Formats: sequence, structure tokens, C-alpha cells
Amino acid sequence: MTNQTKTTNRWFVFMSAYVIIFLVASIAIFSVFSEPMTTLHGWSISDYSLAYSLYTLIFAITAIFAGRITDKYGAKLLMYIGGFLFGLGWFLTGYVSTIPMLYVTFSLIAGSGAGLMYNSALVTAMRWFPDKGGKISGLLLSSAAIGPFIMSPVTARIIENFGVLNAYRILGVVFTVCIFAVGWLLNTAPNHFIPKGWVPPVQSEGKENTAEIDLNWQQMLKSPLFYLLFFTLVFASTAGTMLVSSASLIAQDQIGLTATAAAVVVSISTLSNFAGRLSFGVIYDKFGSYIALLFNLVLTITALVLMTVAASYAFFIFCIIILGFSFGGLLVVFPPLTKQTFGSNHFGMNYAIVFLGYSGGAFVGPRIAAYFKETTGSFTTAYISAAALTAFGIILVGFILFMNKRKNRRPAYN
Repeated sequence: MTNQTKTTNRWFVFMSAYVIIFLVASIAIFSVFSEPMTTLHGWSISDYSLAYSLYTLIFAITAIFAGRITDKYGAKLLMYIGGFLFGLGWFLTGYVSTIPMLYVTFSLIAGSGAGLMYNSALVTAMRWFPDKGGKISGLLLSSAAIGPFIMSPVTARIIENFGVLNAYRILGVVFTVCIFAVGWLLNTAPNHFIPKGWVPPVQSEGKENTAEIDLNWQQMLKSPLFYLLFFTLVFASTAGTMLVSSASLIAQDQIGLTATAAAVVVSISTLSNFAGRLSFGVIYDKFGSYIALLFNLVLTITALVLMTVAASYAFFIFCIIILGFSFGGLLVVFPPLTKQTFGSNHFGMNYAIVFLGYSGGAFVGPRIAAYFKETTGSFTTAYISAAALTAFGIILVGFILFMNKRKNRRPAYN
């Protein structure tokens, strides 16, 4: 056992990762800025929403490089570089006056900073908890939901009191200071770390021996399981990112809420997202990865279908709660599922590549919402399209289960 292992309290690492993910996940308050920013500058909703899609794409690409660095050198330095870029991007967005400037400051600069931090903090903390895989994933990623729940009404109040541009500047400073304050705690666990007093479970019949799995990213890309999981994440995350980027506008359009009241809907969505993350961490550990994933996809389709007929405030909120709950759970299932499928030694790099699937959904989801709103006058067709994509995700999971049943063990890769 290394000296660092002896002196590191893994719960301090968890706390550091929790705070960093809490702050980085503030992208979920993007829709709170939508109406005041488009009104101030006269931008179209689709042009503005593209900033979110570009942000997530840059985030995901940057995360691949960050994953490789994390696997080799640890995540601490990335927290400082990423924290500076993330805060700078938000701060500079307070000075933009054109759409291209928005794409540079928010999408490129802030997105790069977020990509350096988010997955790196997540995988670093998870490596300290091999005994609590699903639960720790759920607890860590619950911060990505509780953050927007707190920040949405706070941000709406800041915008009301100081203006939308000053709100970006204020948040940029706050984000940088807070990330710097906790980033130094993110120590790296040694390879094959085993917590004191924990005995790894013996392989049981019908389950794969994940201790023998150790694929790097090149080997992972040779596996058909990667592509099935990747596109499942693309399809399933479409609905959730559509909601996150447009929740405020959907609430205003579909049931006639004011912008301030719609910010409360964003908070409700993120609170249910929080509950979903905690719940699916338990569901994952209790029932297994693919049962949890299938249950999640079915919930998502159910919520989307119900959204097409949601006309009253109470029923609309009910649908938002189900959709938020399922989207939160989706992001909890994939980190430990990636680790289970491809091994832990290259987890940072491997999960960063799998996470590109989320950026695919994040590109499609907001664009679907904006396109159908502008062409049809409502979001109904967007719901149906997202439900159809999620159904394709269920089909892909079916292929995975069929392959696992036939082979009964993982093939070797050269």
C-alpha cells in the first residue's frame, strides 16, 4: 500500500468530486438564460440552443484527452486548468453581443474546461470505491442534479437583480473560486485498490468475472459491445438533453407559465433528476446493469408519450418528474456499466469515449426541440421523435443481452 493510500481519506476525494460535478453541471441552467439572452440580442432560439449542443460536443471531445491524462497522471492539474477555463468561459459570455462570440466563449472555452474536469473527477472518485460501484456513481452524479435545482432559482434571481450579462460574469467568478478550493483533494487511487475490510465478491453463475477484463481504448473499439452501448446512450440521452436545454421554454409554451414560474419547473426537473440518480445507483447494485438500463428506457418512453397530451399544470409536472427521474438514472448506469464491461485500469479513457454518445444525444435533442417548435408551433412531434429513438435503444440492449447469453463469457482481444 502506498503512502498516499495510507494518508488519503477516500471520502475527501468523494467530496471534492461531488463539489466539482455540482458546479460543472450548471450547464443545466442554460434554459434559464434562454429567454433573456434571445430577447436582449434578438437571436433565434435555434441559434442560441446550438451553443448548448456545441458545448456538449466540445466537452465530450476534451474529456477523451482528459481521460488519458487522468489514467496516467491523475486529475489534480486538470481541475486547475479546467476550473480556470470553465469560469473564464462563463465570465466572458457576459460580454458577448453576437452568436459567434457566444459559441467561442460559452461553447468552446467553458465547454473545454468542463470536459477537463467532469469525467476525470467522476472516475477518480469511483476508483476509490470498488465496493460501492452503483451507489457511489449515483451519489456523485446526484450532485449534477441538485446543483441545477439550487442554481436555477438563484440564477433567475441574479438575472432579475443584475441583468443577464452580469449573471454570467458573477457565476464565472464563483465557479472558478469554488473549483480551486477543492481540486487539491482529488488524489488518485492505486491500481486494483481494495478498501480495508472489503473482500471482492466471488464470481457467481451467470455473471462475468470482471476482474479478468482489462481492455484499453483500442481493444474496446474492436468490441461490438462498445458500439451497441454507445448508440444506446446516444438514443436514450436525446430525450433528457432535449428537456434540460428547453425545460423553461417548454413550460412557457405548453402550459403558459411565466419565465419565473418556468424556472421552478427547471428546479422540479432537476430535483427528480437527483432522485433518479440516487435510486438508480441502488437499482444497479441490486438488480444488475441491464435490468436497470431497460427499466430506465421504458420510463423515458412512457414520460415522452404522456408529454404529448399534458395540458394541465399538475399532469405536466407529473410528466416532467418521470422524465427527469429517468434521465438522471441513465447517467448513473453508464459509468459502472463501462467499468464492468471493459475493466477499470483504462476506465478514464474508455468512459470518456463512451461518453461521446451523450454528446451525440445532446446535439440531437435540443435541435429536435427547436426544429419542431419552429416548424410545427409545438413540441409534440419532438416528444414522439425522442420516444422512437429511445425505443431503438431498447432494441440495442436486446442485442447485447442476446450476445451475452450466447457467448456466456467475454472474448479475448488482441
